[in-house]
Amino acid sequence: MPAIQIKRGLNVPLPGELESHDIVPAPQAERVALLPGESPGIKVQMLVQEGDRVQLGQPLYCDRRDPAAVFGAPAAGMVEAVHRGHRRAVLSVVIRIDDAGGQVEVPSLRADASRDAVVEALLTSGLWPCLRQRPFDRVAVSDETPRSLFVHAMDTQPLAPSPQTMLAGREAQFRAGLELLAKLPEGKTFVCTRDGEDWSGWLAGGAEQRGFRGPHPAGNVGVHIHHLDPVGPGRTVWHVGYQDVADIGEALTTGRIPVMRRVAVTGPAARDRRIAETRRGAETTVFASHVPQGEQVRVVSGSLLAGHTTQPGSETGFLARYADQLTVVDDDPQRELLGWSMPIGRRWSFSNTYLAKFLRPRSLKFDTDVNGSLRAIVPSGAYEKVMPMDIMPTQLVKALVSDDLEGAEKLGVLELAEEDLALVQYVCPSKIAITDSLRAMLNRIEKEG
Repeated sequence: MPAIQIKRGLNVPLPGELESHDIVPAPQAERVALLPGESPGIKVQMLVQEGDRVQLGQPLYCDRRDPAAVFGAPAAGMVEAVHRGHRRAVLSVVIRIDDAGGQVEVPSLRADASRDAVVEALLTSGLWPCLRQRPFDRVAVSDETPRSLFVHAMDTQPLAPSPQTMLAGREAQFRAGLELLAKLPEGKTFVCTRDGEDWSGWLAGGAEQRGFRGPHPAGNVGVHIHHLDPVGPGRTVWHVGYQDVADIGEALTTGRIPVMRRVAVTGPAARDRRIAETRRGAETTVFASHVPQGEQVRVVSGSLLAGHTTQPGSETGFLARYADQLTVVDDDPQRELLGWSMPIGRRWSFSNTYLAKFLRPRSLKFDTDVNGSLRAIVPSGAYEKVMPMDIMPTQLVKALVSDDLEGAEKLGVLELAEEDLALVQYVCPSKIAITDSLRAMLNRIEKEG
């Protein structure tokens, strides 16, 4: 089938791309953790406590709304800490690694296994949270059947690595996982890739490859769903990342739960930018050689547009479950002389405010400075230039910040997750936390049914 062309969007010219595509081992991690906060809307019910010894894959906690969908331990060892935040919300469950603890028993499945057997094996292994659903972008509900399944095998986030590079040597596991996962939806399984890439040797189980081309967010799963099988009230689809497909294939065919994760370390402030292989959920202190010492930097699990802060040594300083990259950026923004009116500078601007947009100096400056304060929403057309979906972004943003539930639903809020509006937030001249407003609205809609 012809590729789907995405015309509206933006490739942020962020420096700090990979210097090498070789996969190297990271230093051995002593601790790993699960972060409940990366699963939106979850109501945590703890199944272990500090001091307990756990096996690899053993349930650490579950969602009270779906107790069968447990979150399995990423390593065997002792539960060292359960960190809590505001209103005692669980921030992280930390395990000190002791591989002698073994793993939970996982059945080995054949290619002709039934759907029920696949579901049961995913729940038993603790890998069920790899599956997420739209609307709401929450962990998939274990007793539901989606219309279709989307395998996210394309990434256009700033500095994102190539999925085929990240999966090098795991082709057989990816095929096995795809063949088993294709039994879950009632309809099609889509493998969404960059146009022109050959995935014929990776496909199995009747999965259908669909190519996309264009600027970011052409690689967002929300864009793929919007064009191939849109969601809405009563219309649910699931999606899964490419590394998770390989992990599921390895676990369900061999009975051994994978413990390693490949991560591309990138960013303007990163050193030794390459692909590292570390433990799933590893503490980010293992990436010390990639982070400048003595400088004020921010470490982000994911991309700068849609990732989450994960400062080494903090209570949440661990690699996120769904992250394929780690981004390091300067976190010591300094006031600049004359600011935006400086004739020549190193800052890049979507709105043509800075001359660097046209002169393109050798090294553009990107940091955590928002370059302005909160201000009124003024329709300037910036949102429309980067929104590839058939959605009116200016009207939607106004509905979100004014807490207009009915208006937001009519404008298509159920199709979106934070990463789909991250670019809109980046170009926003009003400096509004649009993605926070989106999550608050989605939580309210889900709560009120």
